[in-house]
Amino acid sequence: RLRTTLATGYMLRLLLALATADALLLLAPRRLASRRAGLASMTLEISPPDGFVWGVNLDEGSPPPPSPPPSAALLFDCDGVLVETEELHRVAYNMAFEEFGLQIAGAPVVWSKEYYSFLANTVGGGKPKMRYHFTGLGAPEGARTHQDTAKVWPAPTARGGAVPADEAAGMALVDELQDFKTECYKQLVTKAGPRPGVLALMDSAIAAPGIAVGICSASTRGGFEKVARIPPRPHPGRNSAASRAHLGRRL
Repeated sequence: RLRTTLATGYMLRLLLALATADALLLLAPRRLASRRAGLASMTLEISPPDGFVWGVNLDEGSPPPPSPPPSAALLFDCDGVLVETEELHRVAYNMAFEEFGLQIAGAPVVWSKEYYSFLANTVGGGKPKMRYHFTGLGAPEGARTHQDTAKVWPAPTARGGAVPADEAAGMALVDELQDFKTECYKQLVTKAGPRPGVLALMDSAIAAPGIAVGICSASTRGGFEKVARIPPRPHPGRNSAASRAHLGRRL
């Protein structure tokens, strides 16, 4: 579904650029010299595994005036680009491991900074990281290995202590861990601030004619929305400067 009209060629390029993205907040500017008239919006539907592409209309007033389709797109990753969040993710995983009492051979499961950096540069996504750590499966062919990779399912000692008997049971545990980790992360990320200069760059791009601006993320939707601080419902009459300021203040 499109709430704005974009040229077919532009849409094809945008969809190709987002082939691996799980989330998108698109801030597409209208043809106006200032930011007083608000942000146009679009909602797309694609089907990457467990993914979504999501837009929010920040101005539900009168229909936007006719405008030429954007000729370019500027897409921002979320974690590490808008906000420095990698360490927050690591801390949240360790909080989940501690809550579940994860142990392997009697030792608690803890991801160090060095090992988490390895995981982040080897396997994308939270659940794939845990699956890789506990099974050694899921890394790209030829990827380097790490001595801290357990390659064995843990015992959740605070949840009954039974070691998963197979991958199905292991992935059910991973699902529970990811859910708890996301809640921990959503609390931690409220204290994070934007990286220097990123909001000024977004302002300039949103104000420039012919450029669509978006935020992409492979994070869970809950984590993404906490970083971007997207309101649960658009606020009628909110102009683009106020909307961007909302994003900036809460970032």
